[in-house]
Amino acid sequence: MFPYQDDGDWCHDHCCLAICLVAFGFLILAGAIVCITLFLNHIPYSHMKFYVNGASLTEFYLTDDNILHYNLAVNISVRNSNKVIRISYHRIRSNPSCYGKDLPWVPLPSFQQGTKNTSLLHPVYQGQTSLKLRGSRLKDFNYDQRDGSYSISVYLYVETQLKLAGGGKGILQSYIVNCGLLRLHLLNSSTSSNNQTGIGGLFKTKICQGYPRGEDDTYY
Repeated sequence: MFPYQDDGDWCHDHCCLAICLVAFGFLILAGAIVCITLFLNHIPYSHMKFYVNGASLTEFYLTDDNILHYNLAVNISVRNSNKVIRISYHRIRSNPSCYGKDLPWVPLPSFQQGTKNTSLLHPVYQGQTSLKLRGSRLKDFNYDQRDGSYSISVYLYVETQLKLAGGGKGILQSYIVNCGLLRLHLLNSSTSSNNQTGIGGLFKTKICQGYPRGEDDTYY
């Protein structure tokens, strides 16, 4: 004799199996969505590269009343090496920083960038700003003034969006791009030639480092 199993037990076992299969299917689907989202909104940005290809410092001096006069022009190339995905740059701002002071930012034009494409940016930072130096920073500035060359960092703040094949769009992403410290000679100074940082009179291309903007990062 086979043990008796009523219909209630049979239905209970099969319902539990069905629920487990549905739950497992949802987990697989959720994992796939997370992976696709990660790929579409983060991985392609590894193909986004920034370089400083040239810089020219034509004015940089500090008056007795602590007013810095400056005029700096920088050439920056933006490379999208991805073969499939385009990148849209909605907002771009840039500012230099020197001796512990962030100089005013300048807006740069928005643009669309196709696949395997390089775009050029030409920010010019010019103006006057208050700069009170003390201690080691004052010592560094005085040394640089005698040397005729100055240490200046350049940053970009970009808001980008991926353009997918078929017309789809990724989410908006904000990035901070740090182009590092540039050692620039003041043009027409008595202590320098008309060449900027480089070897053998040529500007040495600087690779910039980009990273997603966090909630605590200041966005100009």
